[in-house]
Amino acid sequence: MDSLGNKLAEARRRKGLTQEQLAMVLPVSRETIAKYETEQRKFQKDLYQSIAHGVDDPEYYFATWTAATGYVSIPYFNGEYIDRHPASMKYLVQGEMNEALSQLERVCWSKPIKMHSEEERENAKQVIHEILDAAALMINLVAVLCTEYKFSMKTIYKIWWSSIKTRRWKA
Repeated sequence: MDSLGNKLAEARRRKGLTQEQLAMVLPVSRETIAKYETEQRKFQKDLYQSIAHGVDDPEYYFATWTAATGYVSIPYFNGEYIDRHPASMKYLVQGEMNEALSQLERVCWSKPIKMHSEEERENAKQVIHEILDAAALMINLVAVLCTEYKFSMKTIYKIWWSSIKTRRWKA
């Protein structure tokens, strides 16, 4: 697994930024960025958000999410079995969404949860896994589209968060 420093260096290069340019938008020096990238210095957790927003690279958002939260995160899918072309990602999302919706039908929603049998609890666990597969692919599709269209993922999310507030969903 690549270190967070390596991931920062890769993200910075993908975005065409020098260490100096990145340092201009962060509360750290170019020298500190160099030390992060070469693992001579550990990242300060309170800087994860600033650095992720400063580089504004979709793949790096995934890396910092995982580093900050451990397993409670969405992985960045980029293995040899993942075609990150938007059409391929759309196809994967549709398949996983259909599987998740199909699995939702296997759970008895009208019965109190405390009355569920062990088999019903296992079905619910399978539903959760299918929903996570679909959600992970959807978020990866967002990253692919932001990259392909050269949209700022940070800006897209800011607009989305605003739309959540206008719908009065609590976040």
